[in-house]
Amino acid sequence: MFTPKQLALLCGIGLGLTAFTAQADSADNQTRLLQQPDITANKLAFVYGGDIWVTDRDGQNPRQLTSHPASEFAPTFSPDGNWLAFSASYDNNTDVYVMPASGGPATRLTFHPGTDTVNGWSPDGKSVLFASNREIANSRSNQLYQISVDGGYPSKLMAAVAFEGKLSADGKKLAYRPNNMAYSGSSGWRLHRGGSTPPVWIIDLEKQQLEKIPHPNANEFNPFWLGDTVYFLSDRDNTAVNLFHYRDKQVQQLTKNTDWDLRSAAGHGNSIVYEAGGFLHQFDVSTGQSTPINISINTQSVQKRPQWKDASKTLTSARLSTTGQRVIVSARGDIFTVPVADGSTRNLTQTSGVREFDGIWSPDATKLAYISDAGNKHQLVIEVQDGLSAPDSFALADTGYFNLLSFSPDGNLIVYHDNHLNLYAFNLKTKRSQKLDTSKRRTEFKVSFSPDSRYLAYTVAAANYFSQITLFDFTNNSANLITDGMSHADDPVFTQDYLYFTASVNTGPSQVGLDLSTRERPVRKALYAYVLASDGKSPLLAKSGDEPAKAAAKKDDKKDKDDNNVAVKAVKLDLSGLQDRIVALPVAERNYDSLSVASDGALFYLERNQPGSSNELPGADGRNNATLYRFDFEEKKSESVKQDIASYSLSDDGKKILLLSMPNKLEVGDAKAKPEAKAVALAEVRSFIDPGKEWQQIFDDAWRMQQAYFYDANMHGINWQAIYDKYQPMLAHVQRREDLNDVLVQMIAELQVGHNRIGGGDVHQEGSSKVGLLGADFAINNGKYQFTTVYQGDRWSPFLKAPLNVPGASAKAGDYLLAINGQPLNASDNVFALLDNTQGKQTVLRIADDARGKNQRNITVEPVANDSQLRLWHWVEQNRQLVAEQTDGKVAYVYLPNTADGGFYFFNRMFFAQTDKPAIILDERKNGGGQAANYITEILGRPFLSGWKDRDGLVFTTPGGGIYGPKTMLIDQDAGSGGDFLPWAFKRLNLGKTIGTRTWGGLIGISTNPPMIDGGFHVVPFFRFYTPDNEWRVENEGVAPDIEVELDPIAVNKGVDVQLQRAIEHTLKELKANPPKDFSNAPAMPTTLGL
Repeated sequence: MFTPKQLALLCGIGLGLTAFTAQADSADNQTRLLQQPDITANKLAFVYGGDIWVTDRDGQNPRQLTSHPASEFAPTFSPDGNWLAFSASYDNNTDVYVMPASGGPATRLTFHPGTDTVNGWSPDGKSVLFASNREIANSRSNQLYQISVDGGYPSKLMAAVAFEGKLSADGKKLAYRPNNMAYSGSSGWRLHRGGSTPPVWIIDLEKQQLEKIPHPNANEFNPFWLGDTVYFLSDRDNTAVNLFHYRDKQVQQLTKNTDWDLRSAAGHGNSIVYEAGGFLHQFDVSTGQSTPINISINTQSVQKRPQWKDASKTLTSARLSTTGQRVIVSARGDIFTVPVADGSTRNLTQTSGVREFDGIWSPDATKLAYISDAGNKHQLVIEVQDGLSAPDSFALADTGYFNLLSFSPDGNLIVYHDNHLNLYAFNLKTKRSQKLDTSKRRTEFKVSFSPDSRYLAYTVAAANYFSQITLFDFTNNSANLITDGMSHADDPVFTQDYLYFTASVNTGPSQVGLDLSTRERPVRKALYAYVLASDGKSPLLAKSGDEPAKAAAKKDDKKDKDDNNVAVKAVKLDLSGLQDRIVALPVAERNYDSLSVASDGALFYLERNQPGSSNELPGADGRNNATLYRFDFEEKKSESVKQDIASYSLSDDGKKILLLSMPNKLEVGDAKAKPEAKAVALAEVRSFIDPGKEWQQIFDDAWRMQQAYFYDANMHGINWQAIYDKYQPMLAHVQRREDLNDVLVQMIAELQVGHNRIGGGDVHQEGSSKVGLLGADFAINNGKYQFTTVYQGDRWSPFLKAPLNVPGASAKAGDYLLAINGQPLNASDNVFALLDNTQGKQTVLRIADDARGKNQRNITVEPVANDSQLRLWHWVEQNRQLVAEQTDGKVAYVYLPNTADGGFYFFNRMFFAQTDKPAIILDERKNGGGQAANYITEILGRPFLSGWKDRDGLVFTTPGGGIYGPKTMLIDQDAGSGGDFLPWAFKRLNLGKTIGTRTWGGLIGISTNPPMIDGGFHVVPFFRFYTPDNEWRVENEGVAPDIEVELDPIAVNKGVDVQLQRAIEHTLKELKANPPKDFSNAPAMPTTLGL
């Protein structure tokens, strides 16, 4: 073996310290969540709590080898058992490391800022095999590399895609998984049966021959060799993932678990170790028997210790007190009141195992209301503002999740809604809730009480998707729709004499946000006022210019005002003729929302950027896209108050304003034309967190969210309580937030659907990697680094920066890179190690025409953090040029990376620029989804309607851009979600043929539920696709191609894309057989008058 260089990194403990242990046969005393085991002749390695541990083969004498707070994973013994290779995410950069199997310093082998995941070793133990997407044009794929244990530049095993693999004992063959799988990542998706069900293949690397292990529609992964036999994991028995082997052209099942999946496995000699249910087991190849490995570890990670946390990072709501002296903040499941000027921050709840949120002030500022999930059920809590008295709690209806909206001005009512589209009012006198209405569609309820608390104005979504305004009268418990359904009416706000609101008549095309056709459509709203009383006056009524009233009248006015302090003046509201008493304010129609009225009568509102109006610089927070305006009724004009905010609110007295800029900046000022707002100090918005209790709350919350939001109330027929009981015991073994995510993913995967995901939260965060990239590929020639490809970027995309394609500081393929910032670069060095800490910085490269330094010169460049988009665009342009060359310019090529903003951009850019061609190939392989791409199918399917003959130049047409000949679509197993819908719609509309492999199969749609208490995401799918034939389709099925063509790895290794080639051949054949009509020639000019 080798001796590690002294660029070694100590991995925390890294010294083989023995943990406190207490071995026992009882499962109750065994440690669970042991993952990714590997074995050698006398040792067992595994991951627990994000650290690497080793024990004897029988599980005795566990020792912790690493203790860094970042994740360490994929431990793999060298062939002689003396070394461990593993991946670690130090400095937010997942790289390959090696260390002695007995413990000690670790040596870093890779430095690229992408993810490098250890897969194994070369048979001679001189190199480590790892998977990476560093040179892939699309990040949804990996390739396999080897790197010497002495360092240097890694070599690619083959060009073909490979996600994981192991070399045979002679190093000539590779057993590998060629495709991504849905049974992984943040969703799990047990027993997935869509297109992302990968096989295991065996490729002879020398002879370039492929052997495919017989593959049903099942998930097959984790291949490894024992002798000449390939072992792998599979769920082909349709119950759970089990162990199989492939020998003599036959597949045999070795284990028959039904309750827990085997999640990983490895072998040595006649033994295989695997994980299932969080425990490790050993399988004897000779006897075919499995035995549990009893391991007990008594340890506590840093993450699990109770500690203070900055709760402001997970701020979910903030509202001003009645007079603006304090701000009530909901953050990290606690309720805080924060002083604007004087006083100290108060945490009124301080609970680790309970989530409290949606805090609001009572109008008299003496009480607060919020929601608590104590007892695993939402309760309304009323508490005095100083938190010194015991709060009152009231159980809410058991209908799911709730959000508080507003107190009534008299403090007797609290309006709230649930996740099932119901709006309620809770009466603090009767201690009862009253259901006010149910929206026909999912909506954001916007509410406003009249000053006398008699009326509530609120919005509902109608069947036509438009928002409508309804008035609820609490004196007679009646609801009256006051808008006519012919406009999108929104944002109501009451005053004594008026109800202000926004309305739009152009939002129809953008109402269903799932549709791609809604993108970049401007929204025009006007500002209006209902005059409430039949004898009321317009708020814009012209001034009369009369003499002011006498002093006595002023005295009477003062008396009236004093009287108003005793009794609230009743609002006069006449429903009859209300539609005829609408006054439009003199402002331009733009994208407005969030109306409020200040104490001086001025109307505040937000104007948001129009969709598609600009493309902001990278790093800009798109959430701060609003400008605050103030409409002065005396001057009858609006003025800008504050730019670049996300939202705002006024205090109940209308005198103070709270400004919110994302992610968590709060400012308070006067509700005037110039607020002179000052920042609210959030430094003391801190919670003392007991992670064990918080993790239990997160587990319970995730389980409840599925029950409350999942599109099928019957939970696909699963006993959901039994699922809770199955996974809850694992919490005792969770050492860090990342482990909790793993448990939650396993739990929700039992529902067997896509778009059901969990991740994030208060996981360990490393500082960002600063390794820079040059946007180039290298080869080692003559002992030096030579550029093999230099990516040029996209001349029409100002943000797609190519570091080596700058006039005056460029390099080309064939040039040699001899030094970086004066440090010589040789074959034994890793170029990315020298590029560490160069990201975004001026970096001097010494380049030359050859390895000896001919014509050497220095250029100064700025390396980038990520070059994946450079690679993607290079691949797209290569494909477009290939299609043009092989079709004599007759066939357009358009790539669609997703069906969201990227796909919309690519389609508009590439399609309309090629509408002079008679046919088209649309490539949606590896499409990441997003929206339902009806926009694309509508453009593709629209017929030619007319031509228009200009006296000079070419004719023009209606529609203005179209391709009317053959259309072909490329699809594959990595295209999903919107990438499933697009080929389904393409086929449904008979637009053309699809070529490739079956798509992912995920059309149960995405989330509306809240995030987890610590900011973690939880995507609960709440709607499902069905066809015009009234059938559930595509989900867990995918879209099958009309012409099946698998991406042949042998051809890929030769540089041939067989799927694209087949698409070219098919499109040319269709073009020859069915040429489109030529619409470019107008008929002969008329020769008779009147024609």
